[in-house]
Amino acid sequence: MTAVVHCLEAWRHYLLGTKFVVVTDNVANTYFKTQKKLSPKQARWQEFLSEFEFEWVHKPGKHNEVADALSRKMVHDYVAALTLVESDFYGRVQEAAAQDSAYQKLLDQIKAGELRKYWIEDGILYAKGSRAYIPTGALRNELLKETHDSQWAGHPGVNRMMALLSRQFYWPKMEQDVERYVKTCLVCQLDKSERTKEAGLLQPLPIPERPWQSVSMDFILGFPKVGGMASILVVVDRFSKYAVFIAAPKVCTAEHAAELFFKNVIKYFGIPQDIVSDRDTRFTGRFWTALFNLMGSDLKFSTANHPQTDGQTERINQLLEEYLRHFVTASQKNWVSLLDVAQFSYNLHKASSTGMSPFELVHGFQPTAPHVIALQRSGGACPAAYRFARTKQELYDEAKDSLAKAQRRMKKYVDKGRRDIEFQVGEKVLLKLTPQIWKKISAKQIHRGLVPRYDGPFTVVNRVGQVAYRLELPDRLKIHPTFHVSFLKKFHEDEADEQRGQKRAPPVIRFQTERKIAKILDHRTLGQSKKNRRTDYLVQWEGEAVEEAVWEKSVNLWQFEDVIAKYLDEKSACSDPTRTSNSSSGGGLLHR
Repeated sequence: MTAVVHCLEAWRHYLLGTKFVVVTDNVANTYFKTQKKLSPKQARWQEFLSEFEFEWVHKPGKHNEVADALSRKMVHDYVAALTLVESDFYGRVQEAAAQDSAYQKLLDQIKAGELRKYWIEDGILYAKGSRAYIPTGALRNELLKETHDSQWAGHPGVNRMMALLSRQFYWPKMEQDVERYVKTCLVCQLDKSERTKEAGLLQPLPIPERPWQSVSMDFILGFPKVGGMASILVVVDRFSKYAVFIAAPKVCTAEHAAELFFKNVIKYFGIPQDIVSDRDTRFTGRFWTALFNLMGSDLKFSTANHPQTDGQTERINQLLEEYLRHFVTASQKNWVSLLDVAQFSYNLHKASSTGMSPFELVHGFQPTAPHVIALQRSGGACPAAYRFARTKQELYDEAKDSLAKAQRRMKKYVDKGRRDIEFQVGEKVLLKLTPQIWKKISAKQIHRGLVPRYDGPFTVVNRVGQVAYRLELPDRLKIHPTFHVSFLKKFHEDEADEQRGQKRAPPVIRFQTERKIAKILDHRTLGQSKKNRRTDYLVQWEGEAVEEAVWEKSVNLWQFEDVIAKYLDEKSACSDPTRTSNSSSGGGLLHR
């Protein structure tokens, strides 16, 4: 029916107003006009067919010899073409077999009746399942490449590729060769996500000895602007879990953040020995770092893009947002006035990690709440009695034991879904695209589902702590070079063919060309700061005159790293030391 509708649409200008006959071998089509129950598509077809005057005529398939002959002729031509390709391939197998001594030895053993595992047909060995035995050499690599790298194969995994290849072909240790080929495929390593447990076991921070010895802090952004305030600075004591919520402006400079911290924390609890925070600009500013160095504070940073290190503040941020969500008005303009009571409410409740409330652990007593005041009578017990029942040292010891138990319980639970993995200095790894890299990829221009999941390979420079590593990154990635191990995976290089799959554009680059560089004439460095600095090259493309040379960004020349490296080496060799120090500032891709 679909074919009939298509033909009538194509020949409509010929058939309208004329009577004709439609011959079909499908008897069901002859009843289509009188069919009562129709799908939406069939209803549209019936309405379209009502415009024509024609008659259905059923002709069984065995009498429809003309159409069958035409279709069978096309099938025979196609099969003949396939047979021609196969005969050429088996000829290549015979040529390769003549050069393989092990293959010839097997032929001699079979002819002598010493080996029955294989048999011979037309001079070619066959194994169980009528699979052709492929000799050692380039022919095996060609089959591996064809059944993996080609578009029709689609870069399958080990099992699928093995099933595809082993149906017609065989050679010893084929599965090992397939596994090695898939494992060293750069395209698969960059594009495919790992289906294993997350890398890196949980590494809890050391437990402090007393309250306000170690604190963590973070900002919550995106609040409606009220009295110049549009964010919240959250400071949490890591020992007692005591939290301080401070209203801050939307753009909070390092100086203003330090002033808020001093007025709301240092003034009441003293200077902490260390601070745990993410690498926000408010904490890494020069003034902020210098201020805490003068105070004797050791500023500790979380590993890049891994908030679990500062999970305490992240969790309290969620609780604070939940509290404000309960009591905020429709306009959300009263969030600033709710911060003080939110701080009292949070510090009043018992923490599961310490078994006590943060207020009790810091001050030595539980604060009096409104429901307790309503039950008090005159002449009752002294409200300070409970404070002196136990010493603060006993409270601290009990809280420390509870924190240690909570850490062990949390580590045991989290490590069930993780795996321990380590990398050595100098080893090459692939970097999973971090949130900072994803921000540089515009979703309006491309489909993010088609972007490779990894970038690299990059070299490990050194190890930072237990679960973080510093990488040697190119200039095009203007991000912090330290990453949690869960963002890294080992790079498997094909030692037999180092160039296989190397010509792939980095994820953040959308430029690719088929042209070739004839010569690089000059280069220049633009931008003063490290963040904005870039290098351009004056490129003469092949087939163009020198006068038509154009300036190209270094990041767009990712396909010509060897040409750029050769140019820079020649430039430095020909230039005097003074000129070299002024001009060789490094390209966008080369890390010189």
